[in-house]
Amino acid sequence: LFAQKNENPQDEIAEKYRRSSLCNVLISHPDFQYGLEIDTAFHSVPVPDKFNDHTVTYLNIVSSADKLRKGGNEKREMNFRDIDAYLTQYDIAKRLVSKWYCRNPYSGKFDMSLIAERGLYDASQAAIEEALKNRTFYQLSDAGEELIGNTYLIAHDITYVDKGKNSAVAGAVVGGLFAIAGALLGLDTSTASDLGNVTNALISEIDGFTVNVTSYLYRLEWNEECAAKMYNEYWIYDEDPSEVAAMKKAAFDNSTAFRLTFVGETTATSSNTSSKSFSKATKGEQISKVCARVMDKAIVALQREYEDFKVKVPIHSISPDGKAVQVKIGLKEGVNYKNKYEVLLPEYDEKGKVKYKVVGTLKAQKGMVWDNR
Repeated sequence: LFAQKNENPQDEIAEKYRRSSLCNVLISHPDFQYGLEIDTAFHSVPVPDKFNDHTVTYLNIVSSADKLRKGGNEKREMNFRDIDAYLTQYDIAKRLVSKWYCRNPYSGKFDMSLIAERGLYDASQAAIEEALKNRTFYQLSDAGEELIGNTYLIAHDITYVDKGKNSAVAGAVVGGLFAIAGALLGLDTSTASDLGNVTNALISEIDGFTVNVTSYLYRLEWNEECAAKMYNEYWIYDEDPSEVAAMKKAAFDNSTAFRLTFVGETTATSSNTSSKSFSKATKGEQISKVCARVMDKAIVALQREYEDFKVKVPIHSISPDGKAVQVKIGLKEGVNYKNKYEVLLPEYDEKGKVKYKVVGTLKAQKGMVWDNR
């Protein structure tokens, strides 16, 4: 959480703030049970609104582990190879940078409009262009370090686990046990069998399933060297002769300067169980909801484990007595009344770079956590 200085802290503050940017991709299993439904569900789930949507093209990585029937550590190693091959083949790091700078693929020209929008610049586009023209790049360094440097990609390996078969087996076992118990106790075996059949039907009816996801987190590398290359070697200025512009366009097209670095991984399992009797939704609709929940769960787990990936959101409002604070996050972001949350105050240096200073802590009130899933 972060606070913003306000002369009247009781008033709601602006909802705009600098978010990290996120691109989700799927490690798909088209030949697995409900593989196509998971694919559809994944692409219907929006990027969480606490992140900027930085989606680029080619969002599927077809798992090569399926064909070789690999599992466990072998599958994990193959996932890394598949992800690396995908990042290289489609030049994903460069695509992420291109999106930040709104690159025109035909002319090779860039602009700062998206950075200005997400960075909440007070400066006009003309002022930004002036900074570029005069090569006063330090005026843009806060955008480079805080915004572009907080660009993440998560590759989600989502698989369906059917518990319905296990339910049917359990029903058969229970039915047999009732029949045995009836014989041992001298009960009417037909009654015991009927009871067993009812139990079998009830257990079979629980067409339960879970969805497992292993999520691999990557971060776009961005530093002063990357920024210098961007503005000195690739940026096409209005005064550049056509041959210089062509040379810079080709230099960016052929560049291998941009990279994504692996940060870490986590595994999560959905807690939802469906039932044919109690849910009117189709299996596809159920899977869609469960996929959305389990992806949220994975992102929360990554945020807890990796400091730089933690979500920062502004304090929404403060009660007149100063004792109650509202923040627009909830169960979707993993808020728990047992945990403490830092309150940060942004401080800016002479170059406009932001640092966050811890000024306090908050705890959620039991029974008052927002269910925003």
